[in-house]
Amino acid sequence: MKEIAFMLSFLMYTFTTLMFYSGAGSDVSPAVSIQDEPPSSAWEEQIDQIANNQQSPKEKAAAVEKLAKEYVPTTEELEEFKVYVLNEFLNLRYLDDSSDDKYMLSGIFQAIALKHHDLDRLRDLAEAFYHNTKNVYTGVTKPGSDSVLKYEEQMFESINAGR
Repeated sequence: MKEIAFMLSFLMYTFTTLMFYSGAGSDVSPAVSIQDEPPSSAWEEQIDQIANNQQSPKEKAAAVEKLAKEYVPTTEELEEFKVYVLNEFLNLRYLDDSSDDKYMLSGIFQAIALKHHDLDRLRDLAEAFYHNTKNVYTGVTKPGSDSVLKYEEQMFESINAGR
């Protein structure tokens, strides 16, 4: 029963989110534009450098964590990070390819930036997203493990609570 309620809340949130981003029912453009390929920025170039070095995933993740904590994102970047984290999680693709250094490190970076710079709106979601992404990337856990599922449940709860 709990699983059914969980999935229903997920579907309701997904529908609401899609309606919001598509601007359904209004002549107003969505507040946030969704882009598949954002333009390259300084942080993305640094992520590329880290992804392409010979360090272990744990060392790469630690370098990205440090970079993200020191980085001061613009308001526009924070909005892009929110859309990215929400889309990757809701589409359940954020753990699809843990061998893709650039993709996983980019997710870690954006989640940490949200966690440290956003004003509570998605902080809980960003923290759980970060833990799952980092733990799967560094090999601490595997997709579908109890730990991953627990963090995913926290992410759904955060979305449903508006945090």
